[in-house]
Amino acid sequence: IIFAWVEDGMIHTQSSFGSKRKAHDCAVTVTDDQGRIVHTGRTDTDGNYSFAIPGSVDSDLVLTLDAGTGHRAQWTIDKRELIAPPSADDTRAAMEKKETLEKSPSILKIFTGIALIFFLAFAVKRFKRKTPGND
Repeated sequence: IIFAWVEDGMIHTQSSFGSKRKAHDCAVTVTDDQGRIVHTGRTDTDGNYSFAIPGSVDSDLVLTLDAGTGHRAQWTIDKRELIAPPSADDTRAAMEKKETLEKSPSILKIFTGIALIFFLAFAVKRFKRKTPGND
């Protein structure tokens, strides 16, 4: 998960995995609405990264976190946020969205749960088939 907000001419990010483990030393790539890279960086040991708003950009920005094989997240910052001072309501809504994303189950957990159910059902069926007296 990557979460970003604009404050005092800077873009701040927090990155983590669904289990709230911090995504440390991960690549952050910032692109404009044409897909051009306007900034790159890496998260620190706490999964945070901050940088100055690129001055030559006049579009939405897409921040992409690359946290290793199969772990990629994006956050879009509307160009109006880059020039307008945020209100307390905007910050509160953004924080609520971040908390919701952190609480939702990851795809890996969902598939693992489904696979476990199928494995248990298969094991029970196989066990019943090999039990003596079940001819």
